[in-house]
Amino acid sequence: MHPEIPVVVVGGNLNALGVVRSLARSRIPTHVMSTSRNCPTAWSRHATFVRARSLQGEELIDALLALAERLHDRPVLILTQDASVHTVSAQRARLEHYYRVEMPTPEVVEALSDKLAFDALAAREGFAVPRSCAIRTRDDLEKLNLLQPPVIIKPADKGRVNAGTADRAVRAETLEHARALVQEMLNQVPAVIVQEWIEGPDSEIFFTFFCARSDGTPAAFFSGRKLQSTPPGVGSTAICIPAPEFADALERETRRFLKSVQYRGLGSLEFKRDVRNGRFLMVEPTVGRTDWQEEIAALSGVNLPVLAYWIALGVEPPSEPTVPMRRIPAWRADFQFKLPIGFQENLRLVDAHFRWDDPLPGVYYYLHHQGLRRISRRLRRFQRTVFKVNQGMS
Repeated sequence: MHPEIPVVVVGGNLNALGVVRSLARSRIPTHVMSTSRNCPTAWSRHATFVRARSLQGEELIDALLALAERLHDRPVLILTQDASVHTVSAQRARLEHYYRVEMPTPEVVEALSDKLAFDALAAREGFAVPRSCAIRTRDDLEKLNLLQPPVIIKPADKGRVNAGTADRAVRAETLEHARALVQEMLNQVPAVIVQEWIEGPDSEIFFTFFCARSDGTPAAFFSGRKLQSTPPGVGSTAICIPAPEFADALERETRRFLKSVQYRGLGSLEFKRDVRNGRFLMVEPTVGRTDWQEEIAALSGVNLPVLAYWIALGVEPPSEPTVPMRRIPAWRADFQFKLPIGFQENLRLVDAHFRWDDPLPGVYYYLHHQGLRRISRRLRRFQRTVFKVNQGMS
């Protein structure tokens, strides 16, 4: 079956690049929408670039409607950023006449996007999550006494972190340090969640990607494992691999979660295994969009964006030939990251940016984006050195 209906991928980051390359495996015509060509995905040969003034709010809706008029095919819409998810969720009634949109209800999107609401939902449904407390005002700081340090402190609204208006998660070794960090974070966001730290290195962080049909039944799962995060312990994925040996346990909890919220479309759940008892704890969901390291699934033979495409069209996905893998793929976000000791056997490192069959995203990222950053850092160091020398001579 040859695909003719196009896909519109909203976003130009590494997440979107993985989606575009995953769709290209089935030769699905793809448009990628971003605010400028200053992003890796805009340079992929597998997609047609479309400029939008913004990837959220009314400007995103206007750009999507204008593109739909040109395409005339009611494309499938795939989102890669939280801000876009909230916009599309709120304006779904306007878009569904022009796009095939598969995502949870607005109520589920809101509940799963807020860490406090998700934590309350998980506790209510009996899912294993880290012990935590919500802090909205300085009067709530006494709640910290109920937790055992070390703790991790996060803004309740992940969208603020992605927008650059709030700090990422930070770890505190003592409750005294936690109080100081919470008060500092409350200057940036209206609410904070503080969780007990789950003992274990980054290689004990796992995730389950999934695609659920419109009736809420899961169509496919993929279980993976982080090997490194950046920054370590609290950051995004640097290197990850498949985790088939843990798939049964992870997918069992994920299936139960999807049923409890009547999920629809693409999404994921992150877990961490406590090294003290081997128990998997649910950390956070990704709702209404693909995840940063989504391509590791397609590299491992589970192409979720393609599956979501056929489900959106209401067509049974065509069977794909199974190609045996001689070595297990290890997806890495940047060539600077190396496989940790103990995880190097039978792994094939796949760079997320550079591919020989699609080289321009890697050329842009490593020579232009990263190259200019290195030059800028060296220039700032040189300027500081000159300033110190001049200060010493004065």
